[in-house]
Amino acid sequence: MEKVTKILYEYDVDFERGFLPAQDPLTALPDEFQTWDNLASNLSAYINAGVIREKIEVLPLIEDFTLNSSAELERAMLLLSFFAHAYVHSPSEPKKYIPASIAIPWVKVAKSLNRKPILSHSSAVLNNWKRLDINKPIQLDNLATLCQFHGGMDESWFYLVTVEIEQVGAKAIPKVLKVMEYAAEDSLTKAADCLSEVNIVLERLLVSLKKMYERCDPYIFYLRVRPFLASFEAIKYSGTDLPPQNIHGGSAAQSSLLQFFDAALGMDYSNPSTKEYLLLMRQHMPQKHAAFLFFTEKSSTLRMKAPKNEKLHKEYKAAVQHLINFRNEHLKFVALYIMKQAKKLESSTVGTGGTNPMEFLKSVRNRNIESIL
Repeated sequence: MEKVTKILYEYDVDFERGFLPAQDPLTALPDEFQTWDNLASNLSAYINAGVIREKIEVLPLIEDFTLNSSAELERAMLLLSFFAHAYVHSPSEPKKYIPASIAIPWVKVAKSLNRKPILSHSSAVLNNWKRLDINKPIQLDNLATLCQFHGGMDESWFYLVTVEIEQVGAKAIPKVLKVMEYAAEDSLTKAADCLSEVNIVLERLLVSLKKMYERCDPYIFYLRVRPFLASFEAIKYSGTDLPPQNIHGGSAAQSSLLQFFDAALGMDYSNPSTKEYLLLMRQHMPQKHAAFLFFTEKSSTLRMKAPKNEKLHKEYKAAVQHLINFRNEHLKFVALYIMKQAKKLESSTVGTGGTNPMEFLKSVRNRNIESIL
């Protein structure tokens, strides 16, 4: 596994945790950022009381600062992203600008991370959890969120189920790289044996996804969570030199995990708009994770080699089928949590990531199906 370990290290992907941070996210920043941590601890209360905009407008500007680690940068990105989305998207009338007290440091932090100043999967999921018992694993019964909007079980469950999916899928990443290594060496039987282990993990992803229905109510999600995750349209970042920004909001396509499996299996999305959107979503990922996806796409010979070995071909088709099953379940989720609720309320079906989620997911799913026909 030496070669695999070296690749993971180069792209900041943890051997055990995958795209989740190698160390648990920080629960506080240094003392000079106490006002941010205080606001975060009361964010849900202020939103529910209808005073969040007033609290943000009097927040003192912290402009000349240094954050000394990626963990501190991610904590700052998490807080400022939640503050900005709370300000812009709080009911009832959306705002078209972000106050300088948030916008100036947010743009600075986003630039340091080489990401867009928007609430993305990287903040809302990858860096928005803590373990209740640090001696126990990253799993649903040992997790809590660090930041929420309205708060409550439904919102926290939505984020934390996704954290568990990331953790479950992480177990397959080193194995997939080993499969790629074997395939490149034409050790196809070894590749098949290793891919069979990957398929066990891929099957577990669906088990975790189905947990979403247990404690995240569709109506509550649609009315109380989803609006805060929406894209920015012509939003002014006060005090910065940025022109008004149009930026895609949070989307499952911003998770490196499924895109990694696609890249390793050689999925090539023929629909130009689908491929363009997936590539665009990489701009919301940690920079090294996006680079890891490009590396995987360039390096994998698995799709080409699979038909040359009966066992490998069988395992390859099984892996793609697991992705299809996962995406079919995701389509059910979108149908229940977004399309059905939108129809009830006669509102928009545009996803938080700025696309029609049903059309996008069907396009991705159908291309998976085509690859094994």
